[in-house]
Amino acid sequence: MNMEQENQQPQPPVFNPSDQVPPVAQDYSPYPQERPMLEFVEANKIFWRKGLDFKGRARRSEYWWGYLVYYMITTIWSALAGIIAFAVNIQHFDEMLVDDMAMMSRFLPVFLIALIPLIAVIVPVYAAQTRRLHDVGRSGWWIVISLIPLLFYLATMFFFLDAYTSEDTTMLAVIVISMLLSAALAVILSIVILVFTLQDSKPEENEYGPSPKYYYGTEYK
Repeated sequence: MNMEQENQQPQPPVFNPSDQVPPVAQDYSPYPQERPMLEFVEANKIFWRKGLDFKGRARRSEYWWGYLVYYMITTIWSALAGIIAFAVNIQHFDEMLVDDMAMMSRFLPVFLIALIPLIAVIVPVYAAQTRRLHDVGRSGWWIVISLIPLLFYLATMFFFLDAYTSEDTTMLAVIVISMLLSAALAVILSIVILVFTLQDSKPEENEYGPSPKYYYGTEYK
């Protein structure tokens, strides 16, 4: 090594502003980023905590995990009511086959008991369904069509009670047909709502608020 190389001082690096990019800019993406899917417990906490909230948006995992619990509650409750009613009245089965009033009097409590969970938790279900419709960019007023079968069911119950109190069994066949028609209508209209609720969240913010599933850029939790 010669004297000139030994005495030469190291030169500082040249600073170029374009070489340094802020961390936020490095992580930023103009494309929608997806948040993790809600787990069962977390989704149900949100579902039931917002039981009276018809505003905002709800992603699929929030709605369907909560709806699963609702479906289990109503199904198990209705099944238990039917089993108990059958077990209590099995010894009177022959009598009910020939006496319509006896049949109505013994199965009326079953219908009333089966309505308890439906009425108790129907508001949180419709609230979540409204937010789910908002999430796919649709008005929450679409749930009105799913209320039509419920109105038919309530009308059937009214006629059932009227026939029971007046001891008029001539309307029993009409009541049964009405119940079957309301059930068929419920299936048809539920398919429409089902298709909407199965759609993915809209990534962009809409008139109902930001997407609960997608976000743009960097999100710090």
